[in-house]
Amino acid sequence: MNREDLQQDAIRLIRRNPRVALLWATGLGKSRVAIEMANYLQSRKKERELKVLLVVAETAHKSNWEVELAKWKFKSNNINIECYASLAKYRNTYWDLIIFDEAHHLGTDLKMDILSSMPVDNVILLSATLPESVIQALTRIFGEFLVSKIPLKKALEWKMLPEPKVYLIPLSLNKEHYTCTIVEEWGKKEDRVTYECLFQDRWMYLRNKNKYPNATLVIHCSEQQKYDYLSNQFEYWKNLFLLRRQEFIKNKWLQTGSKRKRFLGELKTDVVRSLLCKVSNKRLICFCTSIEQAEQLGGQNAIHSKRVDSLQIIEDFNRKRINNLFAVGMLQEGQNLTDIEVGIIVQLDGQERAFIQKFGRSLRAEDPIQFIFYYENTRDTEYLRNVLEGVNKKYITKIYKLEDLEL
Repeated sequence: MNREDLQQDAIRLIRRNPRVALLWATGLGKSRVAIEMANYLQSRKKERELKVLLVVAETAHKSNWEVELAKWKFKSNNINIECYASLAKYRNTYWDLIIFDEAHHLGTDLKMDILSSMPVDNVILLSATLPESVIQALTRIFGEFLVSKIPLKKALEWKMLPEPKVYLIPLSLNKEHYTCTIVEEWGKKEDRVTYECLFQDRWMYLRNKNKYPNATLVIHCSEQQKYDYLSNQFEYWKNLFLLRRQEFIKNKWLQTGSKRKRFLGELKTDVVRSLLCKVSNKRLICFCTSIEQAEQLGGQNAIHSKRVDSLQIIEDFNRKRINNLFAVGMLQEGQNLTDIEVGIIVQLDGQERAFIQKFGRSLRAEDPIQFIFYYENTRDTEYLRNVLEGVNKKYITKIYKLEDLEL
């Protein structure tokens, strides 16, 4: 199977059935195939232009699709490109074709309710992976889908994507030096007194809240102690939610998980900076943990939700005015980036789709290189194990000392 065969097989699907889901690893050309499918449907509607709605995840993806539509000679001018966030505007509208780019964004009750009001003749779903629950919900609304699945592992085996070099950089949490703090607060905010203590002395305050009724307690601790503290908090709120099923407890549980993930990610800032010195001559994208980290590492090349000029920064990269991007919550999906050579993932989150999308940014290079940082004996290790199931071990190398790295 080569790329051309794959694309032709996919186009045959829309001839057999009006609803198709392409669940392909990033970099296999889903957008081109969707346009070819749309052109086939247009060829059958000779009396008028096909009425098409294209739904994308972010505003930045609109211009990317406009380039693709021109490149692959889309034959209808009657097309609206809209973000998922604005889907409600199209309630009770009819379409010949709806293309859902990054279709996993459809997985909410509100979006399903909107879709239920939208009669449509043909539907194309595009995503690296899509939960079965989402496909089932869409099937109940629109009818049966023909599904084409090409996971990352198969795409690499078929040599549809270039063989990558995946460098894993294992790290260890410090157990000795008290470089971190934990803050506990209780009592009346306006009456709080600040106390400081070492991690092992914290119970003197926590178990004597009658003696310290209004307090801000700053606990000095090691990296390992803070990680263990956050993990214990995570398990506490998780078990309490499973017992009581209250929404505010669920929010506490999820917030603690996010706090722990961000903590691990932000600890890596200095070692990531060391790697950046090694790859300073490469065109790269670095997926960061937080806005603060992206700005520390990337300065003016950081793109995130608080930057109003993110589209300009992406354009500067694609025009090769700059050679690196530092992204937070952006660019992992639906965006073509010119001549990426290196991808850096600072913090995994265990979601296969998110990893495939980030990994896919660098897989468009002729000789792709991917770096992944992780802390051993933490949730990072579990996340890593999950996402690397689709990557052959022959592509993977562990780097224990960055100074030994040669590219």
